[in-house]
Amino acid sequence: MQHQPPETVPRPGRRELAVFVFLMLTQLIATLDNQIVATALPTIVGDLGEAEHFSWLVSAYVLAQCVVMPVYGKLGDLFGRKRIMQAALLIFSAGSLLCAMSSSMTALIVARTLQGLGNGGLLVLVLAISADIFEPRTRARFQGYLSFVFVFGSVVGPALGGLMTEWLGWRSIFLVTVPFALVAILGFRRFLPVRESRPTPSIDYAGALTLAATVTAIVIWVDSGRLFGSFAAPQSLFLGALVVLLLPALFSIERHAPEPVLPVPLLRQRSFALLALLALGNGGISIGLITYHAYFLQMGVGLSPATAGLFFIALTIGVSTGALTTGRLLSRGRHFTLPLRLSLVVFLLALGSLAVAPGRFPVPVLPGLFVLLGLGMGLAMNALVLGAQLLSPPENVGSATGSITLMRTVGAAIGIALYGTIIAHAVEGLPATSGLSGTAMTPGMMDGLPPALRAEVMQTYGAGFSVLYMAAAGIAAVSLVLTFFMRRED
Repeated sequence: MQHQPPETVPRPGRRELAVFVFLMLTQLIATLDNQIVATALPTIVGDLGEAEHFSWLVSAYVLAQCVVMPVYGKLGDLFGRKRIMQAALLIFSAGSLLCAMSSSMTALIVARTLQGLGNGGLLVLVLAISADIFEPRTRARFQGYLSFVFVFGSVVGPALGGLMTEWLGWRSIFLVTVPFALVAILGFRRFLPVRESRPTPSIDYAGALTLAATVTAIVIWVDSGRLFGSFAAPQSLFLGALVVLLLPALFSIERHAPEPVLPVPLLRQRSFALLALLALGNGGISIGLITYHAYFLQMGVGLSPATAGLFFIALTIGVSTGALTTGRLLSRGRHFTLPLRLSLVVFLLALGSLAVAPGRFPVPVLPGLFVLLGLGMGLAMNALVLGAQLLSPPENVGSATGSITLMRTVGAAIGIALYGTIIAHAVEGLPATSGLSGTAMTPGMMDGLPPALRAEVMQTYGAGFSVLYMAAAGIAAVSLVLTFFMRRED
Protein backbone atom coordinates (compact mmCIF):
# COMPACT_ATOMS: atom_id res chain seq x y z
CA MET A 1 0.00 0.00 0.00
CA GLN A 2 1.33 3.45 -0.89
CA HIS A 3 1.75 5.71 2.11
CA GLN A 4 0.71 9.30 1.53
CA PRO A 5 1.94 12.11 3.81
CA PRO A 6 -0.60 14.18 5.72
CA GLU A 7 -1.85 17.24 3.92
CA THR A 8 -0.89 19.48 6.85
CA VAL A 9 2.88 19.00 6.53
CA PRO A 10 4.45 22.49 7.01
CA ARG A 11 6.64 24.19 4.45
CA PRO A 12 10.39 23.70 4.92
CA GLY A 13 11.81 25.96 7.64
CA ARG A 14 15.23 27.51 8.08
CA ARG A 15 16.63 24.45 9.84
CA GLU A 16 15.51 22.13 7.03
CA LEU A 17 16.96 24.47 4.40
CA ALA A 18 20.26 24.62 6.32
CA VAL A 19 20.39 20.82 6.40
CA PHE A 20 19.71 20.77 2.67
CA VAL A 21 22.69 23.04 1.99
CA PHE A 22 24.94 20.45 3.63
CA LEU A 23 23.16 17.68 1.73
CA MET A 24 24.09 19.44 -1.53
CA LEU A 25 27.68 19.78 -0.31
CA THR A 26 27.75 16.05 0.51
CA GLN A 27 26.29 15.18 -2.90
CA LEU A 28 29.04 17.27 -4.51
CA ILE A 29 31.70 15.44 -2.47
CA ALA A 30 30.35 12.03 -3.48
CA THR A 31 30.04 12.96 -7.16
CA LEU A 32 33.45 14.58 -7.42
CA ASP A 33 35.06 11.55 -5.82
CA ASN A 34 33.42 9.31 -8.43
CA GLN A 35 34.53 11.46 -11.37
CA ILE A 36 37.72 13.31 -10.44
CA VAL A 37 39.92 10.18 -10.55
CA ALA A 38 39.10 9.21 -14.15
CA THR A 39 41.51 11.58 -15.90
CA ALA A 40 44.29 10.86 -13.40
CA LEU A 41 44.29 7.06 -13.78
CA PRO A 42 46.94 6.83 -16.56
CA THR A 43 49.28 9.06 -14.52
CA ILE A 44 48.69 7.02 -11.36
CA VAL A 45 49.48 3.76 -13.16
CA GLY A 46 52.58 5.30 -14.72
CA ASP A 47 53.80 6.45 -11.30
CA LEU A 48 52.96 3.41 -9.15
CA GLY A 49 53.33 0.69 -11.78
CA GLU A 50 51.55 -2.66 -11.38
CA ALA A 51 49.39 -1.97 -14.44
CA GLU A 52 48.05 -5.53 -14.27
CA HIS A 53 46.06 -4.48 -11.17
CA PHE A 54 44.66 -1.37 -12.82
CA SER A 55 41.13 -2.74 -13.27
CA TRP A 56 40.85 -3.50 -9.56
CA LEU A 57 41.40 0.17 -8.74
CA VAL A 58 38.01 0.82 -10.34
CA SER A 59 36.26 -2.46 -9.54
CA ALA A 60 37.14 -2.45 -5.82
CA TYR A 61 35.73 1.06 -5.42
CA VAL A 62 32.45 0.24 -7.20
CA LEU A 63 32.04 -3.02 -5.29
CA ALA A 64 32.63 -1.29 -1.96
CA GLN A 65 29.89 1.22 -2.82
CA CYS A 66 27.48 -1.52 -3.85
CA VAL A 67 27.79 -3.74 -0.82
CA VAL A 68 27.30 -1.02 1.79
CA MET A 69 24.42 0.96 0.30
CA PRO A 70 21.54 -1.06 1.79
CA VAL A 71 23.49 -1.42 5.04
CA TYR A 72 23.77 2.33 5.48
CA GLY A 73 20.08 2.72 4.68
CA LYS A 74 19.08 0.19 7.34
CA LEU A 75 21.53 1.58 9.94
CA GLY A 76 20.02 5.02 9.37
CA ASP A 77 16.54 3.60 9.95
CA LEU A 78 17.72 1.95 13.18
CA PHE A 79 20.02 4.51 14.76
CA GLY A 80 19.11 7.80 13.12
CA ARG A 81 20.77 9.24 10.03
CA LYS A 82 22.75 11.99 11.79
CA ARG A 83 25.22 9.61 13.43
CA ILE A 84 25.49 7.35 10.39
CA MET A 85 26.06 10.27 8.00
CA GLN A 86 28.86 11.62 10.18
CA ALA A 87 30.41 8.15 10.36
CA ALA A 88 30.26 7.79 6.55
CA LEU A 89 31.96 11.18 6.10
CA LEU A 90 34.71 10.19 8.54
CA ILE A 91 35.30 6.85 6.76
CA PHE A 92 35.41 8.65 3.42
CA SER A 93 37.89 11.25 4.73
CA ALA A 94 40.16 8.56 6.19
CA GLY A 95 40.13 6.71 2.88
CA SER A 96 40.96 9.93 1.01
CA LEU A 97 43.98 10.63 3.22
CA LEU A 98 45.24 7.06 2.82
CA CYS A 99 44.83 7.31 -0.98
CA ALA A 100 47.03 10.42 -1.04
CA MET A 101 49.65 8.63 1.08
CA SER A 102 49.71 5.39 -0.96
CA SER A 103 53.12 4.27 -2.18
CA SER A 104 52.01 1.21 -4.20
CA MET A 105 49.08 0.17 -6.34
CA THR A 106 48.03 -2.43 -3.76
CA ALA A 107 47.95 0.20 -0.99
CA LEU A 108 45.97 2.55 -3.24
CA ILE A 109 43.41 -0.17 -4.05
CA VAL A 110 42.90 -0.84 -0.33
CA ALA A 111 42.57 2.87 0.44
CA ARG A 112 40.24 3.41 -2.52
CA THR A 113 38.08 0.56 -1.21
CA LEU A 114 37.82 2.35 2.15
CA GLN A 115 36.84 5.51 0.28
CA GLY A 116 34.13 3.56 -1.52
CA LEU A 117 32.79 2.23 1.79
CA GLY A 118 32.27 5.82 2.89
CA ASN A 119 31.02 7.14 -0.45
CA GLY A 120 28.36 4.44 -0.71
CA GLY A 121 26.87 5.76 2.51
CA LEU A 122 26.91 9.35 1.31
CA LEU A 123 24.97 8.48 -1.87
CA VAL A 124 22.21 6.73 0.10
CA LEU A 125 21.98 8.98 3.15
CA VAL A 126 21.70 12.21 1.16
CA LEU A 127 18.49 10.91 -0.43
CA ALA A 128 17.17 9.33 2.79
CA ILE A 129 17.69 12.51 4.83
CA SER A 130 15.93 14.56 2.16
CA ALA A 131 13.01 12.12 2.52
CA ASP A 132 13.00 12.78 6.27
CA ILE A 133 12.85 16.57 6.06
CA PHE A 134 10.61 17.14 3.00
CA GLU A 135 7.14 15.83 2.23
CA PRO A 136 6.89 14.06 -1.17
CA ARG A 137 5.75 16.89 -3.43
CA THR A 138 8.31 19.30 -1.99
CA ARG A 139 10.89 16.49 -1.97
CA ALA A 140 10.65 16.04 -5.74
CA ARG A 141 11.66 19.67 -6.27
CA PHE A 142 14.54 19.57 -3.80
CA GLN A 143 15.85 16.25 -5.08
CA GLY A 144 15.88 17.93 -8.49
CA TYR A 145 18.39 20.40 -7.03
CA LEU A 146 20.49 17.45 -5.85
CA SER A 147 20.44 16.20 -9.43
CA PHE A 148 21.87 19.52 -10.59
CA VAL A 149 24.70 19.09 -8.09
CA PHE A 150 25.30 15.58 -9.43
CA VAL A 151 25.49 16.90 -12.98
CA PHE A 152 27.78 19.77 -11.99
CA GLY A 153 30.14 17.40 -10.20
CA SER A 154 30.07 14.94 -13.09
CA VAL A 155 31.08 17.64 -15.57
CA VAL A 156 33.58 19.50 -13.39
CA GLY A 157 35.17 16.36 -11.88
CA PRO A 158 37.12 15.01 -14.87
CA ALA A 159 38.37 18.47 -15.89
CA LEU A 160 39.36 19.33 -12.31
CA GLY A 161 41.11 15.98 -11.92
CA GLY A 162 43.15 16.55 -15.07
CA LEU A 163 44.18 20.08 -14.09
CA MET A 164 45.12 19.12 -10.53
CA THR A 165 47.08 16.10 -11.72
CA GLU A 166 49.07 18.27 -14.13
CA TRP A 167 49.68 21.20 -11.77
CA LEU A 168 49.76 19.64 -8.28
CA GLY A 169 50.30 15.92 -8.83
CA TRP A 170 47.79 13.06 -8.71
CA ARG A 171 47.81 12.81 -4.91
CA SER A 172 46.11 16.20 -4.67
CA ILE A 173 42.89 14.90 -6.23
CA PHE A 174 42.25 12.73 -3.17
CA LEU A 175 42.73 15.67 -0.79
CA VAL A 176 40.49 18.25 -2.43
CA THR A 177 37.25 16.83 -0.96
CA VAL A 178 38.54 16.35 2.61
CA PRO A 179 37.98 19.97 3.78
CA PHE A 180 34.44 19.87 2.34
CA ALA A 181 33.77 16.62 4.19
CA LEU A 182 34.88 18.16 7.50
CA VAL A 183 32.62 21.18 6.90
CA ALA A 184 29.70 18.82 6.17
CA ILE A 185 30.35 16.89 9.41
CA LEU A 186 30.20 20.11 11.42
CA GLY A 187 27.10 21.27 9.53
CA PHE A 188 25.15 18.07 10.20
CA ARG A 189 26.30 18.10 13.82
CA ARG A 190 24.86 21.59 14.21
CA PHE A 191 21.63 21.46 12.19
CA LEU A 192 20.48 17.86 11.63
CA PRO A 193 18.15 16.75 14.46
CA VAL A 194 18.96 13.57 16.35
CA ARG A 195 16.34 10.87 15.95
CA GLU A 196 16.10 8.39 18.77
CA SER A 197 17.20 4.84 18.05
CA ARG A 198 14.56 2.18 17.88
CA PRO A 199 14.17 0.20 21.12
CA THR A 200 16.62 -2.73 21.23
CA PRO A 201 17.61 -2.50 17.55
CA SER A 202 18.74 -5.72 15.87
CA ILE A 203 21.49 -5.50 13.26
CA ASP A 204 21.34 -8.02 10.44
CA TYR A 205 25.02 -8.98 10.34
CA ALA A 206 24.42 -12.27 8.50
CA GLY A 207 22.33 -10.55 5.85
CA ALA A 208 24.88 -7.75 5.37
CA LEU A 209 27.77 -10.19 4.93
CA THR A 210 25.78 -12.43 2.56
CA LEU A 211 24.67 -9.42 0.54
CA ALA A 212 28.29 -8.22 0.27
CA ALA A 213 29.43 -11.66 -0.90
CA THR A 214 26.55 -11.96 -3.40
CA VAL A 215 27.05 -8.55 -5.01
CA THR A 216 30.82 -9.05 -5.20
CA ALA A 217 30.43 -12.45 -6.84
CA ILE A 218 27.88 -11.17 -9.38
CA VAL A 219 29.92 -8.15 -10.47
CA ILE A 220 33.19 -10.09 -10.78
CA TRP A 221 31.43 -12.95 -12.62
CA VAL A 222 29.95 -10.54 -15.18
CA ASP A 223 33.49 -9.27 -15.81
CA SER A 224 34.90 -12.80 -16.18
CA GLY A 225 35.54 -12.42 -19.89
CA ARG A 226 38.05 -9.66 -19.21
CA LEU A 227 39.43 -10.83 -15.87
CA PHE A 228 39.82 -14.56 -16.60
CA GLY A 229 39.81 -14.62 -20.40
CA SER A 230 36.57 -16.61 -20.75
CA PHE A 231 33.27 -17.33 -19.03
CA ALA A 232 34.24 -20.99 -19.27
CA ALA A 233 37.36 -20.43 -17.16
CA PRO A 234 37.38 -22.35 -13.84
CA GLN A 235 37.30 -19.11 -11.85
CA SER A 236 34.25 -17.91 -13.78
CA LEU A 237 32.41 -21.23 -13.36
CA PHE A 238 33.16 -21.17 -9.64
CA LEU A 239 31.76 -17.65 -9.31
CA GLY A 240 28.63 -18.59 -11.27
CA ALA A 241 28.00 -21.55 -8.96
CA LEU A 242 28.64 -19.33 -5.95
CA VAL A 243 26.01 -16.83 -7.13
CA VAL A 244 23.48 -19.65 -7.57
CA LEU A 245 24.08 -20.71 -3.96
CA LEU A 246 24.24 -17.23 -2.42
CA LEU A 247 21.06 -15.74 -3.90
CA PRO A 248 18.57 -18.15 -2.27
CA ALA A 249 20.64 -18.07 0.94
CA LEU A 250 20.41 -14.28 1.01
CA PHE A 251 16.62 -14.22 0.63
CA SER A 252 16.23 -16.99 3.20
CA ILE A 253 18.29 -15.03 5.74
CA GLU A 254 16.44 -11.79 5.03
CA ARG A 255 13.00 -13.41 5.37
CA HIS A 256 13.78 -14.43 8.95
CA ALA A 257 15.83 -11.42 10.08
CA PRO A 258 14.07 -9.09 12.59
CA GLU A 259 15.55 -6.01 10.85
CA PRO A 260 16.57 -7.18 7.34
CA VAL A 261 19.07 -5.15 5.32
CA LEU A 262 17.02 -5.81 2.18
CA PRO A 263 13.30 -4.99 2.42
CA VAL A 264 12.06 -8.48 1.44
CA PRO A 265 8.36 -7.65 2.10
CA LEU A 266 8.70 -4.73 -0.32
CA LEU A 267 10.44 -6.90 -2.92
CA ARG A 268 7.42 -9.21 -2.78
CA GLN A 269 5.27 -6.32 -3.98
CA ARG A 270 5.10 -6.34 -7.75
CA SER A 271 5.54 -2.58 -8.14
CA PHE A 272 8.63 -2.39 -5.92
CA ALA A 273 10.20 -5.50 -7.49
CA LEU A 274 9.67 -4.04 -10.97
CA LEU A 275 11.06 -0.70 -9.78
CA ALA A 276 14.19 -2.52 -8.59
CA LEU A 277 14.60 -4.10 -12.05
CA LEU A 278 14.10 -0.69 -13.66
CA ALA A 279 16.82 0.74 -11.41
CA LEU A 280 19.15 -2.07 -12.49
CA GLY A 281 18.54 -1.26 -16.16
CA ASN A 282 18.79 2.49 -15.58
CA GLY A 283 22.21 2.08 -14.01
CA GLY A 284 23.41 0.22 -17.08
CA ILE A 285 22.13 2.71 -19.67
CA SER A 286 22.89 5.92 -17.79
CA ILE A 287 25.74 5.72 -15.25
CA GLY A 288 27.38 2.72 -16.92
CA LEU A 289 27.51 4.44 -20.32
CA ILE A 290 29.02 7.79 -19.26
CA THR A 291 32.64 6.63 -19.56
CA TYR A 292 31.92 4.94 -22.89
CA HIS A 293 30.36 8.09 -24.37
CA ALA A 294 33.72 9.81 -23.91
CA TYR A 295 35.49 6.75 -25.30
CA PHE A 296 33.18 6.74 -28.35
CA LEU A 297 33.79 10.41 -29.11
CA GLN A 298 37.56 9.99 -29.01
CA MET A 299 38.07 6.55 -30.59
CA GLY A 300 34.96 6.23 -32.78
CA VAL A 301 34.61 9.84 -33.94
CA GLY A 302 38.24 10.96 -33.63
CA LEU A 303 37.78 13.97 -31.38
CA SER A 304 40.49 15.17 -29.02
CA PRO A 305 39.94 14.67 -25.26
CA ALA A 306 39.36 18.42 -24.78
CA THR A 307 36.78 18.60 -27.58
CA ALA A 308 35.06 15.42 -26.38
CA GLY A 309 34.76 16.97 -22.92
CA LEU A 310 32.75 19.86 -24.37
CA PHE A 311 30.04 17.41 -25.46
CA PHE A 312 29.26 16.76 -21.81
CA ILE A 313 27.89 20.30 -21.64
CA ALA A 314 25.11 19.03 -23.92
CA LEU A 315 24.66 16.03 -21.63
CA THR A 316 24.41 18.42 -18.67
CA ILE A 317 21.74 20.49 -20.39
CA GLY A 318 19.70 17.34 -21.01
CA VAL A 319 20.03 16.02 -17.45
CA SER A 320 19.09 19.38 -15.95
CA THR A 321 16.06 19.69 -18.21
CA GLY A 322 14.96 16.14 -17.45
CA ALA A 323 15.36 16.51 -13.68
CA LEU A 324 13.45 19.80 -13.69
CA THR A 325 10.67 18.26 -15.80
CA THR A 326 10.36 15.29 -13.45
CA GLY A 327 10.21 17.59 -10.42
CA ARG A 328 7.38 19.57 -11.96
CA LEU A 329 5.44 16.48 -13.03
CA LEU A 330 5.68 14.87 -9.59
CA SER A 331 4.92 18.08 -7.72
CA ARG A 332 1.68 18.29 -9.75
CA GLY A 333 0.63 14.82 -8.62
CA ARG A 334 1.63 12.81 -11.69
CA HIS A 335 2.63 9.20 -11.02
CA PHE A 336 6.35 8.43 -10.99
CA THR A 337 5.96 5.92 -13.86
CA LEU A 338 5.25 8.78 -16.30
CA PRO A 339 8.77 10.27 -16.27
CA LEU A 340 10.22 6.74 -16.22
CA ARG A 341 8.40 5.88 -19.44
CA LEU A 342 9.34 9.19 -21.04
CA SER A 343 13.00 8.63 -20.15
CA LEU A 344 13.04 5.17 -21.73
CA VAL A 345 11.42 6.42 -24.95
CA VAL A 346 14.07 9.14 -25.17
CA PHE A 347 16.84 6.60 -24.47
CA LEU A 348 15.52 4.34 -27.23
CA LEU A 349 15.58 7.21 -29.73
CA ALA A 350 19.10 8.38 -28.83
CA LEU A 351 20.73 4.96 -28.33
CA GLY A 352 19.04 3.51 -31.40
CA SER A 353 20.33 6.38 -33.52
CA LEU A 354 23.89 5.88 -32.25
CA ALA A 355 23.64 2.12 -32.82
CA VAL A 356 22.49 2.46 -36.43
CA ALA A 357 25.07 5.03 -37.47
CA PRO A 358 27.96 5.29 -34.98
CA GLY A 359 30.51 7.83 -36.13
CA ARG A 360 28.55 8.62 -39.29
CA PHE A 361 26.61 11.58 -37.91
CA PRO A 362 28.08 15.00 -38.73
CA VAL A 363 29.82 16.25 -35.62
CA PRO A 364 27.40 19.22 -35.23
CA VAL A 365 24.50 16.72 -34.94
CA LEU A 366 26.06 14.78 -32.06
CA PRO A 367 25.39 17.40 -29.35
CA GLY A 368 21.67 17.01 -30.05
CA LEU A 369 21.91 13.27 -29.38
CA PHE A 370 23.84 13.96 -26.18
CA VAL A 371 21.09 16.33 -25.05
CA LEU A 372 18.63 13.45 -25.57
CA LEU A 373 20.85 11.05 -23.61
CA GLY A 374 21.03 13.55 -20.76
CA LEU A 375 17.29 14.10 -20.91
CA GLY A 376 16.71 10.37 -20.45
CA MET A 377 19.05 10.34 -17.47
CA GLY A 378 17.44 13.36 -15.83
CA LEU A 379 13.85 12.18 -16.27
CA ALA A 380 14.52 8.88 -14.46
CA MET A 381 17.00 9.98 -11.81
CA ASN A 382 14.59 11.23 -9.14
CA ALA A 383 11.54 9.24 -10.28
CA LEU A 384 13.21 5.96 -9.26
CA VAL A 385 14.14 7.17 -5.77
CA LEU A 386 10.85 8.93 -5.10
CA GLY A 387 8.95 5.88 -6.34
CA ALA A 388 10.83 3.66 -3.87
CA GLN A 389 10.13 6.07 -1.03
CA LEU A 390 6.42 6.30 -1.85
CA LEU A 391 6.07 2.53 -2.08
CA SER A 392 7.71 1.94 1.32
CA PRO A 393 6.39 2.58 4.85
CA PRO A 394 8.06 5.51 6.66
CA GLU A 395 10.11 3.26 8.96
CA ASN A 396 11.76 1.57 5.94
CA VAL A 397 12.43 4.63 3.76
CA GLY A 398 16.18 4.36 4.31
CA SER A 399 16.48 0.68 3.40
CA ALA A 400 14.15 1.13 0.40
CA THR A 401 16.25 4.08 -0.84
CA GLY A 402 19.44 2.09 -0.26
CA SER A 403 18.08 -0.91 -2.15
CA ILE A 404 17.08 1.10 -5.22
CA THR A 405 20.39 3.00 -5.18
CA LEU A 406 22.19 -0.33 -4.84
CA MET A 407 20.35 -1.77 -7.85
CA ARG A 408 21.25 1.26 -9.94
CA THR A 409 24.92 1.02 -8.93
CA VAL A 410 25.04 -2.75 -9.54
CA GLY A 411 23.43 -2.10 -12.93
CA ALA A 412 26.18 0.42 -13.68
CA ALA A 413 28.88 -2.07 -12.66
CA ILE A 414 27.33 -4.82 -14.79
CA GLY A 415 26.94 -2.40 -17.70
CA ILE A 416 30.58 -1.29 -17.49
CA ALA A 417 31.70 -4.94 -17.57
CA LEU A 418 29.35 -5.79 -20.45
CA TYR A 419 30.34 -2.81 -22.57
CA GLY A 420 34.02 -3.38 -21.86
CA THR A 421 33.71 -6.94 -23.12
CA ILE A 422 31.95 -5.75 -26.29
CA ILE A 423 34.68 -3.22 -27.10
CA ALA A 424 37.45 -5.69 -26.23
CA HIS A 425 36.03 -8.21 -28.72
CA ALA A 426 35.56 -5.48 -31.32
CA VAL A 427 39.23 -4.47 -31.31
CA GLU A 428 40.62 -8.02 -31.29
CA GLY A 429 40.99 -7.85 -35.07
CA LEU A 430 42.79 -4.52 -34.97
CA PRO A 431 46.35 -5.91 -34.68
CA ALA A 432 45.83 -8.22 -37.67
CA THR A 433 44.64 -5.46 -39.96
CA SER A 434 46.82 -2.57 -38.84
CA GLY A 435 49.61 -3.92 -36.69
CA LEU A 436 48.22 -2.05 -33.70
CA SER A 437 46.96 -3.25 -30.33
CA GLY A 438 43.46 -2.11 -29.41
CA THR A 439 44.16 -2.55 -25.72
CA ALA A 440 47.09 -0.15 -25.92
CA MET A 441 45.50 2.40 -28.25
CA THR A 442 45.05 5.93 -26.88
CA PRO A 443 43.62 9.16 -28.38
CA GLY A 444 47.16 10.55 -28.48
CA MET A 445 48.33 7.59 -30.56
CA MET A 446 45.36 8.05 -32.89
CA ASP A 447 46.50 11.59 -33.74
CA GLY A 448 49.89 10.29 -34.88
CA LEU A 449 48.54 7.67 -37.30
CA PRO A 450 48.51 8.16 -41.10
CA PRO A 451 45.05 9.22 -42.34
CA ALA A 452 44.20 5.86 -43.94
CA LEU A 453 45.24 3.86 -40.89
CA ARG A 454 43.46 6.30 -38.58
CA ALA A 455 40.24 5.83 -40.57
CA GLU A 456 40.63 2.04 -40.32
CA VAL A 457 41.04 2.21 -36.54
CA MET A 458 38.01 4.51 -36.19
CA GLN A 459 35.94 2.14 -38.34
CA THR A 460 36.89 -0.81 -36.13
CA TYR A 461 35.94 1.05 -32.99
CA GLY A 462 32.75 2.35 -34.64
CA ALA A 463 31.60 -1.22 -35.34
CA GLY A 464 32.16 -2.10 -31.69
CA PHE A 465 30.23 0.91 -30.47
CA SER A 466 27.36 0.01 -32.80
CA VAL A 467 26.98 -3.29 -30.93
CA LEU A 468 27.45 -1.53 -27.58
CA TYR A 469 24.70 1.02 -28.20
CA MET A 470 22.42 -1.67 -29.62
CA ALA A 471 22.82 -3.65 -26.38
CA ALA A 472 22.01 -0.53 -24.33
CA ALA A 473 18.96 0.16 -26.52
CA GLY A 474 17.81 -3.41 -25.90
CA ILE A 475 17.99 -2.83 -22.12
CA ALA A 476 15.92 0.34 -22.56
CA ALA A 477 13.30 -1.53 -24.62
CA VAL A 478 12.90 -4.29 -22.02
CA SER A 479 12.69 -1.69 -19.24
CA LEU A 480 9.97 0.21 -21.10
CA VAL A 481 7.88 -2.96 -21.35
CA LEU A 482 8.30 -3.56 -17.61
CA THR A 483 6.85 -0.14 -16.74
CA PHE A 484 3.49 -1.17 -18.18
CA PHE A 485 3.23 -4.02 -15.64
CA MET A 486 3.38 -1.60 -12.72
CA ARG A 487 0.12 -0.83 -10.97
CA ARG A 488 -0.71 2.64 -9.75
CA GLU A 489 -1.29 2.17 -6.02
CA ASP A 490 -3.30 5.02 -4.52
